[in-house]
Amino acid sequence: MNIRKLAHLLAVIESRSLRSAADMVHLSQPALTRSLQSLEEELGIQLLDRMYGRVVPTAHSAPVVEHIRKLLSEARALQESVRRIKGLEEGEIRVGFGPFAAVAALRAVSSELVSHYPRLGLRIELANSPLLIELLLQDRLDLVVCDSRYLVDGDVQVIKLPRQPMAFAVGKTNPLRRRRGRLTMDDLRQHPIGAPTLPADLLATFREHGFDDFPTVACDEMRVLLDLSANTSMVAMLPQLVVDGLGREQGVAALPVDVPFDPFAYPCIMHPKGRTLGPAATMLMELVHKRLSQVPDGGPAMLKPLKAARRRGSATSARQGR
Repeated sequence: MNIRKLAHLLAVIESRSLRSAADMVHLSQPALTRSLQSLEEELGIQLLDRMYGRVVPTAHSAPVVEHIRKLLSEARALQESVRRIKGLEEGEIRVGFGPFAAVAALRAVSSELVSHYPRLGLRIELANSPLLIELLLQDRLDLVVCDSRYLVDGDVQVIKLPRQPMAFAVGKTNPLRRRRGRLTMDDLRQHPIGAPTLPADLLATFREHGFDDFPTVACDEMRVLLDLSANTSMVAMLPQLVVDGLGREQGVAALPVDVPFDPFAYPCIMHPKGRTLGPAATMLMELVHKRLSQVPDGGPAMLKPLKAARRRGSATSARQGR
């Protein structure tokens, strides 16, 4: 059985379109159709229904597709092992970057990687953490940089990176910048708030505190959130590392706010367990670790959990009492 035919079938099922699948596997539509028909004849079952210009998997396809995914994964692992034995770093590496990693590390990491391995094919997927993890579990990505707070059901290795303080950021004309002392969540209530995709438990915390429509603007492109906070009254929830870096150029600054949640993001690297990583993948992980281990240079974390704030307040009262 030709493994390319299996890859052709998988491309059609994932795209649900002969035209898109043909582009993915670099074949004409007639050639792809012949390949699929040949595979169906070999297996003796119908795998696809053609109706109204669409391609729909039959009931026979589901168990076959799972086996195909495993076979293609093993075939790629074999090819990578052979390349490493030959001392080559060709082929390709498929990497996913979440919103924070994309803005904080992608440009520098990809530049270093291409400089060291000019013959390596680099396939980059930009998406939120849940989607990246789904693609990793489907063996459509080799490695992802995402948020470790999302639970993973699968044979995945999780390499945790240093936690990163979050911040509520506003532009220079926002009236919140003129407030003295620490702010509370109630102080933000009259402003639209923008944020990237966040874990469900964090969204639930906002709802518990009366922010039923949080966030007002949901966007995984952090540069867009920065632009909106710089040019409108919107408050952007972003990693402080991003605010101190890119935000400073636009006059965006972090507000001191006491918050009812853990004010940190928890980036990580995930890849399949048991898979030997080549020099390029290893270098990529080291570069990501270096970039995402930076400490914000805008001073101490601006968001502080309410419990810590109350402890400080109690300690101050006690000292004043003495």
